Amino acid sequence: MGSRDAPDTINELRPSIAERLDPVYLDIYNRYQASRPRCDQVPYEIYNVDKEAYSFPTYKVTGPRPEVASNTIYHVPVSHPAGEVEVQVYAPTSEAVSSGGLANHEGRLPALINFHGGGFVIGDLNSDEPLVRQLCQRTGCVVVNADYRTAPEFPHPTSVLDSWDVLKWVFVNAEKLNIDPSRVAVSGLSAGGCIAAVLSILARDDPTLPPLKLQLLIVPLFDVRYVPVEGSCKGGPYESYVSNEFAPMLPLSRLVWFYNYWLGTGPDREERAKDFRASPLLAESHENLAPSSIRAAEVDPLVSEAKVYHEKLQAAGTQSSIKIYRGQGHTFPQWDGLNPGSKEFVEDCINDLKEAFKL
Repeated sequence: MGSRDAPDTINELRPSIAERLDPVYLDIYNRYQASRPRCDQVPYEIYNVDKEAYSFPTYKVTGPRPEVASNTIYHVPVSHPAGEVEVQVYAPTSEAVSSGGLANHEGRLPALINFHGGGFVIGDLNSDEPLVRQLCQRTGCVVVNADYRTAPEFPHPTSVLDSWDVLKWVFVNAEKLNIDPSRVAVSGLSAGGCIAAVLSILARDDPTLPPLKLQLLIVPLFDVRYVPVEGSCKGGPYESYVSNEFAPMLPLSRLVWFYNYWLGTGPDREERAKDFRASPLLAESHENLAPSSIRAAEVDPLVSEAKVYHEKLQAAGTQSSIKIYRGQGHTFPQWDGLNPGSKEFVEDCINDLKEAFKL
């Protein structure tokens, strides 16, 4: 896989990429991103001084933000290293609970624990706020939207260990949060999808936890061994690293930037990448995991490994479905204010949760 020249302007799309994109997705990209610098085009220290200047204005393209009954911030202690992270617990209105029909005989609700994306370097509780509000209200479930500490200050494996502490905290506090512990699912977008997949493995192996009902994995990453420290991908099994190297929103160069801060560039990079907590594809077993729903984008470097992970789960006997959204690129799930493909994605997620949580 030889190196190819980068585009000439900040975020110029090659014709071979642009012609594969859904016209609405392409229009949104050209309007809101093409003239903006990305975080991966500067050192982290510069990005960190003015994050907004290097961030896509997601608030301009997101869907509705329905009112919920409450959204409460909790400070959850974490242990690797010791500290705390914030989680925001969304509770649906009584009308949504009644409409959803998911409360058990004690009035407890199922819960989705969501982990945001951002390459383990950027992102926060606001990243998925419109989506989690919709999932909470339209499904009639509790949503625990979780933050975690990120690189470069907290490289791998802190993010996933923080998230594991959050998952266990939810079960310990299920009664306080009005959650039915027998109906808990995990979800995440991009890096958050990797975290959700890893937590599904950890939860299966912890006999103190009830089985998870679903792992909802959104434009996720599953195998980080083949992203280079610099340049183009020189080898490996994932065709989409080549065909989608210059894809919108997540070109390979952006993955390089994320992974270099998250996994490092030193001699232990290879070992970190082989850790199943970074590459859940490499777990010893994929048997008896929570059912998986993988929702991938066609024009995304990560789509090939999504297909491989789906096949891996099925081969192990774990229930898995995958949907690849035609003409969509990375982060399309957050564009449902303007993009029909994104609206379809939201409806699909609501249906996933209703099916997983039904009494």
